[in-house]
Amino acid sequence: MTEEPLVTIGMPVRNGGQQIKVAIDSLLAQTHRNIRLVISDNCSTDDTVAICREYAQRDSRVVLHEQAQNLGICGNFRFVLMQSRSDYFMWACHDDIWAPEFIQRNLANLMAHPTAVCSTSRVAMVTLEGESHLSNGTFALEGDRVQRLQRFLWDPGEVSRFYGVFRAEPLKRSFPADIDVFGYDWIVMALNLLEGEHLELSEVLLTREDHSEDHYQRTLLRREPRRFYRWMPHWPMTQILRQRLPPEVWRAGRAGVMRRNLIQSLMYAKYRVPLVAPLVRGLAAVDRALSRTRGIRAA
Repeated sequence: MTEEPLVTIGMPVRNGGQQIKVAIDSLLAQTHRNIRLVISDNCSTDDTVAICREYAQRDSRVVLHEQAQNLGICGNFRFVLMQSRSDYFMWACHDDIWAPEFIQRNLANLMAHPTAVCSTSRVAMVTLEGESHLSNGTFALEGDRVQRLQRFLWDPGEVSRFYGVFRAEPLKRSFPADIDVFGYDWIVMALNLLEGEHLELSEVLLTREDHSEDHYQRTLLRREPRRFYRWMPHWPMTQILRQRLPPEVWRAGRAGVMRRNLIQSLMYAKYRVPLVAPLVRGLAAVDRALSRTRGIRAA
Protein backbone atom coordinates (compact mmCIF):
# COMPACT_ATOMS: atom_id res chain seq x y z
CA MET A 1 0.00 0.00 0.00
CA THR A 2 2.82 2.43 0.81
CA GLU A 3 4.01 2.29 -2.84
CA GLU A 4 0.82 4.09 -3.89
CA PRO A 5 0.75 7.91 -3.63
CA LEU A 6 -0.98 9.09 -0.49
CA VAL A 7 -4.27 10.91 -1.13
CA THR A 8 -5.80 12.98 1.65
CA ILE A 9 -9.60 13.15 1.67
CA GLY A 10 -11.09 16.09 3.55
CA MET A 11 -14.66 15.67 4.81
CA PRO A 12 -16.12 18.78 6.48
CA VAL A 13 -19.43 17.93 8.12
CA ARG A 14 -22.15 19.27 10.38
CA ASN A 15 -25.09 17.04 11.28
CA GLY A 16 -24.33 14.36 8.72
CA GLY A 17 -26.63 11.85 10.38
CA GLN A 18 -26.92 8.36 8.99
CA GLN A 19 -25.98 9.50 5.47
CA ILE A 20 -22.35 9.81 6.48
CA LYS A 21 -22.03 6.05 6.96
CA VAL A 22 -22.68 5.36 3.27
CA ALA A 23 -20.25 8.11 2.26
CA ILE A 24 -17.43 6.88 4.51
CA ASP A 25 -17.98 3.26 3.47
CA SER A 26 -17.64 4.17 -0.21
CA LEU A 27 -14.41 6.09 0.50
CA LEU A 28 -12.84 3.32 2.55
CA ALA A 29 -13.72 0.86 -0.23
CA GLN A 30 -11.65 2.74 -2.83
CA THR A 31 -9.35 0.54 -4.93
CA HIS A 32 -6.61 3.07 -4.20
CA ARG A 33 -5.95 2.03 -0.62
CA ASN A 34 -3.35 4.57 0.50
CA ILE A 35 -5.73 7.27 1.72
CA ARG A 36 -6.11 9.41 4.82
CA LEU A 37 -9.66 10.50 5.57
CA VAL A 38 -9.69 13.72 7.61
CA ILE A 39 -13.14 14.45 9.05
CA SER A 40 -13.82 17.82 10.64
CA ASP A 41 -17.03 17.90 12.64
CA ASN A 42 -18.36 21.45 12.86
CA CYS A 43 -20.26 21.31 16.16
CA SER A 44 -22.86 18.71 15.14
CA THR A 45 -25.92 18.32 17.33
CA ASP A 46 -26.87 14.83 16.09
CA ASP A 47 -25.00 11.50 16.23
CA THR A 48 -22.38 12.44 13.61
CA VAL A 49 -19.48 12.58 16.09
CA ALA A 50 -20.30 9.19 17.60
CA ILE A 51 -20.47 7.60 14.15
CA CYS A 52 -17.15 9.14 13.08
CA ARG A 53 -15.42 8.14 16.32
CA GLU A 54 -16.40 4.56 15.67
CA TYR A 55 -14.88 4.66 12.18
CA ALA A 56 -11.69 6.25 13.52
CA GLN A 57 -11.35 3.48 16.10
CA ARG A 58 -11.84 0.76 13.48
CA ASP A 59 -9.66 2.15 10.67
CA SER A 60 -6.34 3.93 11.26
CA ARG A 61 -6.78 5.84 7.98
CA VAL A 62 -9.63 7.87 9.52
CA VAL A 63 -8.75 10.98 11.56
CA LEU A 64 -11.48 12.95 13.35
CA HIS A 65 -11.25 16.60 14.40
CA GLU A 66 -14.02 17.84 16.69
CA GLN A 67 -14.23 21.62 16.38
CA ALA A 68 -14.86 23.54 19.59
CA GLN A 69 -16.33 26.48 17.65
CA ASN A 70 -18.31 26.59 14.43
CA LEU A 71 -15.89 27.41 11.60
CA GLY A 72 -18.62 28.06 9.06
CA ILE A 73 -18.90 26.14 5.81
CA CYS A 74 -16.03 27.89 4.03
CA GLY A 75 -13.78 27.71 7.10
CA ASN A 76 -14.42 24.01 7.58
CA PHE A 77 -13.61 23.22 3.94
CA ARG A 78 -10.37 25.17 4.24
CA PHE A 79 -9.51 23.50 7.55
CA VAL A 80 -9.51 19.96 6.14
CA LEU A 81 -7.47 21.08 3.12
CA MET A 82 -4.79 22.60 5.34
CA GLN A 83 -4.49 19.32 7.28
CA SER A 84 -3.20 17.62 4.13
CA ARG A 85 0.46 16.58 4.09
CA SER A 86 0.19 14.56 0.89
CA ASP A 87 0.77 15.42 -2.75
CA TYR A 88 -2.89 14.83 -3.65
CA PHE A 89 -6.15 15.93 -2.04
CA MET A 90 -9.90 15.71 -2.57
CA TRP A 91 -12.95 17.02 -0.73
CA ALA A 92 -15.81 14.71 0.19
CA CYS A 93 -19.35 15.59 1.27
CA HIS A 94 -21.14 13.45 3.82
CA ASP A 95 -24.04 12.71 1.45
CA ASP A 96 -22.07 11.74 -1.69
CA ILE A 97 -21.19 8.26 -3.00
CA TRP A 98 -18.05 7.36 -4.95
CA ALA A 99 -17.46 4.44 -7.30
CA PRO A 100 -14.59 2.24 -5.98
CA GLU A 101 -12.22 3.37 -8.74
CA PHE A 102 -12.89 7.13 -8.42
CA ILE A 103 -9.57 7.99 -6.79
CA GLN A 104 -7.51 5.48 -8.79
CA ARG A 105 -8.80 6.67 -12.16
CA ASN A 106 -8.51 10.39 -11.44
CA LEU A 107 -5.10 10.04 -9.84
CA ALA A 108 -3.81 8.15 -12.88
CA ASN A 109 -5.25 10.88 -15.11
CA LEU A 110 -3.43 13.58 -13.14
CA MET A 111 -0.15 11.70 -13.13
CA ALA A 112 -0.36 11.26 -16.90
CA HIS A 113 -0.85 15.02 -17.45
CA PRO A 114 1.80 17.04 -15.58
CA THR A 115 0.27 20.41 -16.53
CA ALA A 116 -3.09 19.54 -14.93
CA VAL A 117 -3.93 20.36 -11.32
CA CYS A 118 -7.36 18.67 -11.12
CA SER A 119 -9.10 15.61 -12.52
CA THR A 120 -12.71 14.65 -11.97
CA SER A 121 -15.13 12.18 -13.43
CA ARG A 122 -18.56 13.07 -14.67
CA VAL A 123 -21.03 13.41 -11.81
CA ALA A 124 -24.62 12.23 -11.44
CA MET A 125 -26.90 14.60 -9.52
CA VAL A 126 -29.77 12.73 -7.85
CA THR A 127 -32.79 14.30 -6.16
CA LEU A 128 -34.47 12.94 -3.04
CA GLU A 129 -37.22 11.68 -5.36
CA GLY A 130 -34.68 9.61 -7.30
CA GLU A 131 -34.54 11.75 -10.46
CA SER A 132 -31.07 12.04 -11.96
CA HIS A 133 -29.16 14.23 -14.38
CA LEU A 134 -25.50 14.84 -15.17
CA SER A 135 -23.78 17.74 -13.46
CA ASN A 136 -22.93 20.59 -15.83
CA GLY A 137 -19.87 21.62 -13.81
CA THR A 138 -17.17 19.04 -14.58
CA PHE A 139 -16.20 19.82 -18.20
CA ALA A 140 -12.47 19.94 -18.98
CA LEU A 141 -10.76 23.33 -18.95
CA GLU A 142 -7.58 23.35 -20.98
CA GLY A 143 -5.50 25.85 -22.95
CA ASP A 144 -3.78 28.91 -21.49
CA ARG A 145 -5.00 30.50 -18.27
CA VAL A 146 -6.97 33.24 -20.02
CA GLN A 147 -8.87 30.64 -22.05
CA ARG A 148 -9.47 28.45 -19.00
CA LEU A 149 -10.77 31.28 -16.84
CA GLN A 150 -12.90 32.86 -19.55
CA ARG A 151 -14.73 29.62 -20.20
CA PHE A 152 -15.14 28.79 -16.51
CA LEU A 153 -16.39 32.22 -15.46
CA TRP A 154 -18.92 32.37 -18.27
CA ASP A 155 -20.73 29.34 -16.89
CA PRO A 156 -19.27 27.49 -13.87
CA GLY A 157 -22.33 25.26 -13.68
CA GLU A 158 -22.79 23.35 -10.43
CA VAL A 159 -19.00 23.45 -9.83
CA SER A 160 -18.84 19.71 -9.23
CA ARG A 161 -15.17 19.95 -10.27
CA PHE A 162 -14.68 21.14 -6.67
CA TYR A 163 -14.93 17.45 -5.69
CA GLY A 164 -12.26 16.13 -8.04
CA VAL A 165 -8.76 14.94 -7.16
CA PHE A 166 -6.27 17.83 -6.93
CA ARG A 167 -2.59 18.43 -6.59
CA ALA A 168 -2.57 19.58 -2.98
CA GLU A 169 -0.07 22.46 -2.96
CA PRO A 170 -1.59 24.38 -5.90
CA LEU A 171 -5.02 23.94 -4.27
CA LYS A 172 -3.77 25.35 -0.97
CA ARG A 173 -2.45 28.40 -2.81
CA SER A 174 -5.91 28.76 -4.37
CA PHE A 175 -7.79 28.95 -1.05
CA PRO A 176 -7.02 32.23 0.79
CA ALA A 177 -8.25 32.58 4.34
CA ASP A 178 -10.32 35.71 3.66
CA ILE A 179 -12.83 34.61 1.01
CA ASP A 180 -15.78 33.51 3.16
CA VAL A 181 -18.48 34.82 0.81
CA PHE A 182 -21.35 33.37 -1.19
CA GLY A 183 -19.66 31.60 -4.10
CA TYR A 184 -16.34 30.94 -2.32
CA ASP A 185 -16.06 27.61 -4.16
CA TRP A 186 -16.16 29.44 -7.51
CA ILE A 187 -13.35 31.70 -6.27
CA VAL A 188 -11.22 28.71 -5.25
CA MET A 189 -11.74 27.02 -8.62
CA ALA A 190 -10.97 30.25 -10.51
CA LEU A 191 -7.72 30.72 -8.62
CA ASN A 192 -6.86 27.05 -9.09
CA LEU A 193 -7.30 27.41 -12.85
CA LEU A 194 -4.48 29.95 -12.75
CA GLU A 195 -2.30 27.06 -11.56
CA GLY A 196 -3.09 24.60 -14.36
CA GLU A 197 -5.63 22.66 -16.37
CA HIS A 198 -8.69 20.73 -15.17
CA LEU A 199 -9.42 17.33 -16.70
CA GLU A 200 -12.61 15.28 -16.97
CA LEU A 201 -13.09 11.51 -17.23
CA SER A 202 -16.05 10.49 -19.37
CA GLU A 203 -17.36 7.92 -16.87
CA VAL A 204 -19.78 8.75 -14.04
CA LEU A 205 -17.86 7.80 -10.88
CA LEU A 206 -19.48 10.12 -8.33
CA THR A 207 -23.10 10.58 -7.25
CA ARG A 208 -24.12 13.75 -5.45
CA GLU A 209 -27.36 14.93 -3.87
CA ASP A 210 -29.19 17.43 -6.06
CA HIS A 211 -30.77 20.19 -3.97
CA SER A 212 -34.08 21.80 -4.83
CA GLU A 213 -34.05 24.80 -7.16
CA ASP A 214 -34.55 27.33 -4.35
CA HIS A 215 -32.15 25.69 -1.84
CA TYR A 216 -29.48 28.37 -2.16
CA GLN A 217 -32.01 31.19 -2.11
CA ARG A 218 -33.45 29.89 1.17
CA THR A 219 -29.93 29.61 2.58
CA LEU A 220 -29.13 33.13 1.45
CA LEU A 221 -32.29 34.51 3.05
CA ARG A 222 -31.45 32.76 6.32
CA ARG A 223 -27.80 33.84 6.52
CA GLU A 224 -27.67 37.25 4.85
CA PRO A 225 -29.39 40.09 6.77
CA ARG A 226 -28.41 42.80 4.27
CA ARG A 227 -31.02 43.34 1.55
CA PHE A 228 -28.52 44.45 -1.12
CA TYR A 229 -26.48 41.25 -0.82
CA ARG A 230 -29.60 39.13 -1.05
CA TRP A 231 -30.37 40.65 -4.42
CA MET A 232 -26.70 40.78 -5.47
CA PRO A 233 -25.25 37.72 -3.68
CA HIS A 234 -22.24 37.43 -6.00
CA TRP A 235 -21.09 41.03 -5.63
CA PRO A 236 -18.55 40.21 -2.85
CA MET A 237 -17.27 37.31 -4.99
CA THR A 238 -16.95 39.71 -7.92
CA GLN A 239 -14.83 42.11 -5.87
CA ILE A 240 -12.51 39.33 -4.74
CA LEU A 241 -12.03 38.02 -8.27
CA ARG A 242 -11.32 41.52 -9.58
CA GLN A 243 -8.66 41.99 -6.91
CA ARG A 244 -7.00 38.57 -7.15
CA LEU A 245 -7.07 37.68 -10.83
CA PRO A 246 -4.29 39.03 -13.08
CA PRO A 247 -5.55 42.06 -15.07
CA GLU A 248 -5.59 40.29 -18.44
CA VAL A 249 -7.50 37.34 -16.96
CA TRP A 250 -10.04 39.61 -15.26
CA ARG A 251 -10.66 41.55 -18.46
CA ALA A 252 -11.30 38.31 -20.34
CA GLY A 253 -13.60 36.89 -17.69
CA ARG A 254 -15.49 39.87 -16.29
CA ALA A 255 -18.40 39.53 -18.73
CA GLY A 256 -18.96 36.03 -17.39
CA VAL A 257 -18.82 37.27 -13.80
CA MET A 258 -21.38 39.97 -14.55
CA ARG A 259 -23.55 37.33 -16.17
CA ARG A 260 -23.37 35.27 -12.97
CA ASN A 261 -24.46 38.31 -10.95
CA LEU A 262 -27.47 38.81 -13.21
CA ILE A 263 -28.44 35.14 -13.09
CA GLN A 264 -28.28 35.02 -9.29
CA SER A 265 -30.33 38.21 -9.00
CA LEU A 266 -32.98 36.73 -11.29
CA MET A 267 -33.00 33.47 -9.35
CA TYR A 268 -33.56 35.38 -6.12
CA ALA A 269 -36.30 37.45 -7.79
CA LYS A 270 -38.03 34.26 -8.93
CA TYR A 271 -37.85 32.90 -5.38
CA ARG A 272 -39.13 36.07 -3.71
CA VAL A 273 -41.68 37.04 -6.41
CA PRO A 274 -43.06 33.85 -8.02
CA LEU A 275 -45.03 35.89 -10.57
CA VAL A 276 -41.79 36.73 -12.40
CA ALA A 277 -40.90 33.02 -12.85
CA PRO A 278 -42.16 32.84 -16.50
CA LEU A 279 -40.06 35.91 -17.39
CA VAL A 280 -36.97 34.39 -15.76
CA ARG A 281 -37.49 31.11 -17.62
CA GLY A 282 -37.82 33.01 -20.90
CA LEU A 283 -34.62 34.94 -20.27
CA ALA A 284 -32.85 31.68 -19.41
CA ALA A 285 -33.90 30.18 -22.74
CA VAL A 286 -32.57 33.22 -24.60
CA ASP A 287 -29.32 33.01 -22.66
CA ARG A 288 -28.86 29.34 -23.53
CA ALA A 289 -29.43 30.09 -27.20
CA LEU A 290 -26.90 32.93 -27.14
CA SER A 291 -24.39 30.74 -25.33
CA ARG A 292 -24.72 28.06 -28.01
CA THR A 293 -24.15 30.74 -30.65
CA ARG A 294 -21.00 31.87 -28.87
CA GLY A 295 -19.81 28.27 -28.68
CA ILE A 296 -19.64 28.39 -24.89
CA ARG A 297 -21.07 25.56 -22.82
CA ALA A 298 -24.47 26.58 -21.46
CA ALA A 299 -26.06 25.61 -18.18
